[in-house]
Amino acid sequence: MRVLVVLFENLLKIGIFFCFLSVMIQAKDLQTIQSFSANFEQRVYSSENEGSTLKYTGTIKALAPSSVLWKYDEPIPKEIYIDNGTMIVFEPKLQQAIFTQLQENMDLLSLLKKARKVKENHYEAVILEQKYTLLLSNGILKEVRFSDDLGNKVEIIFSNIVVDSKIDAGIFEFNPSSDIDIIYY
Repeated sequence: MRVLVVLFENLLKIGIFFCFLSVMIQAKDLQTIQSFSANFEQRVYSSENEGSTLKYTGTIKALAPSSVLWKYDEPIPKEIYIDNGTMIVFEPKLQQAIFTQLQENMDLLSLLKKARKVKENHYEAVILEQKYTLLLSNGILKEVRFSDDLGNKVEIIFSNIVVDSKIDAGIFEFNPSSDIDIIYY
């Protein structure tokens, strides 16, 4: 059960990060971007089993000011929707969706101001006591690194990045079928 709680907390942290990202991609000191699409590979390096790595792949779409759709393809399908302060984690194989309200008092713009440049193309940000390392190339986010509550190291590497393409805002709306379980957390 503890592993499931930590997994959900990690998804929540990733969701919060991508809310932050959706604000960050508009920042003038990084680059003024209205949309961000990419493939991703997420690697989780186990703190308990040295050499053990979990690998996830999928796509992300972000639209300013605060909409994000994070679709996992492998190893199992999962979708994370963030829009208007709500995060939804949809597990198609389990036929369930978990709805979570993101913290109301979280001022994403002030968090952005706290992100500091460590060196060229290397930034650090602290969000809800979680430190993120952001690696950029030509002003565009290429990689994110952080450690989870179990001490696992997480890397998210972006590829096939497209900025400022037209993204239909409708994709950020979760429209569940009537046969899925809805859980409010």
